[in-house]
Amino acid sequence: MKFYDEETMQEIRKELEGKILQWQGVKPKEMMGCLTYFCGKKFFAFLVTNGIVLTKLSEDHRLTLSKNMGGEPFEMASKTVKTWIKVPLKKPKDVKLVLPFVKKSYDGALKT
Repeated sequence: MKFYDEETMQEIRKELEGKILQWQGVKPKEMMGCLTYFCGKKFFAFLVTNGIVLTKLSEDHRLTLSKNMGGEPFEMASKTVKTWIKVPLKKPKDVKLVLPFVKKSYDGALKT
């Protein structure tokens, strides 16, 4: 996968999936060169090397992640997706800090 390196991210992936694969309807799938997490037909998060991108957050939640965890709008193919935020994940313990926002993104996918 282009944007995702399993060797670099395997421990973080295990930590994340240990939590979110318990949520109703969550399935991982390779998409866009990343490991993407779906709830039904909607995706709410995807892992990239050294980070996670959340796709269904409010502007306030994106701002909080920017200030507190160094999140920034996601860029792909020289385009910026301002409504998606990429949050750095360096170690498995970082998952605990971002997990409440992953849940909010999942909840957002359920509503759409």
